[in-house]
Amino acid sequence: MRQPKTMNSIFWSFCFALILTSHSLVSCAEESVAIEHKIAAIEEDRFHGWPANNGVWQWGDEFLVGFTQGDFELKSGHNIAGRQDSLLARSQDGGLTWQMFDPPSFLDDENAQYLGEGKTKLTQPLDFRHSGFALRIFADGYHGNHDPEGGFFYSNNRGANWNGPYALTGLKDHPEMKDKLLSPRTDYLVQSPDHCMVFISTHVDDPKLKRIACIQTTDGGQTFEFVSWVTPESEEASAIMSQTVQLSDQEFVLAYRKIYRNPGKQDEIEAYHSADGGKSWQRLSTIKEMPTHSNPPALLKLTDGRLCCVYGDRHVGEIRGRYSRDRGKTWGPELVIRDDFQALPDDPDSSTGLNTDIGYPRLVQRSDGKLVAIYYWATAENPQQHIAVSIWSP
Repeated sequence: MRQPKTMNSIFWSFCFALILTSHSLVSCAEESVAIEHKIAAIEEDRFHGWPANNGVWQWGDEFLVGFTQGDFELKSGHNIAGRQDSLLARSQDGGLTWQMFDPPSFLDDENAQYLGEGKTKLTQPLDFRHSGFALRIFADGYHGNHDPEGGFFYSNNRGANWNGPYALTGLKDHPEMKDKLLSPRTDYLVQSPDHCMVFISTHVDDPKLKRIACIQTTDGGQTFEFVSWVTPESEEASAIMSQTVQLSDQEFVLAYRKIYRNPGKQDEIEAYHSADGGKSWQRLSTIKEMPTHSNPPALLKLTDGRLCCVYGDRHVGEIRGRYSRDRGKTWGPELVIRDDFQALPDDPDSSTGLNTDIGYPRLVQRSDGKLVAIYYWATAENPQQHIAVSIWSP
């Protein structure tokens, strides 16, 4: 079971009510943008990462973001060690201040990574339109979770308490899903009180050849069924870490992280489009080429109709983004959202420039129109990875 917190960790958990703030002014081809930076979760000698693996939920100007926390240990690759816990941070003022917390019985067992043991079948339908509803998908192949069968938790009080784990009942009964191992992040779109579409990544034998599928439940989460393949079957690239937006009743755009097996090819963030309610998908555009260590996209439909895609660019150690004015067909010049990343000087990877261990953002829009990007980051002032926030007007 989880070890009790030390007085030192309790102190640091309390202290990030004193949110650190900085400002920057960045330019792109379209405009100069004032960007305000905050911290959502930080604790001394602890590593915090991967909001995209966990999810973000929004109720007006109240935001909830998930992340993975472990011990901070300098080493090659990710500086995370020991037990990996799935935690949450909440803001009730549009991203200005945050409170980190660990809800009871949420992705929590005695294992170093959550194994999803003890899943049951949901027997009463969920109301996906409940005012406090949140859904958290878990599966395999990323930090904090290790369950290739997959499952979910849900909350009806904005993430204060969670129910689960529940199985994705019936999904493996479809011929296209038989023998598939699941590695989805939390990517879903509510269609009605009992209908929800979920976007997942799957593979059979080779985890470097994953493929994205659209599944759905039409009975409030009691059973799930296969709808369609989003990305084609491939022997050269893996399709993972999607985020999907809905443009109309029948129209969707999905962005995902595309990783090539051949190290000589540049990875990409790619977009696909469906005009028939998710039944079929066509490639739409390339949003970003990634020369060094790719990153998943955060995709959002803005209130003015544009799309915004935000991602970590590990090649230069920055958080960047692009807007689309034509529903994802083309993308404008890059906006540099943040550029002050700094690894610890004694980090074993810092001399190579490859340990820009950053990004995995989620993105929401406030009622005043400002965008709030949430990602993991490190700076000279706070050199251990923490959950950071950037706020700006699009």
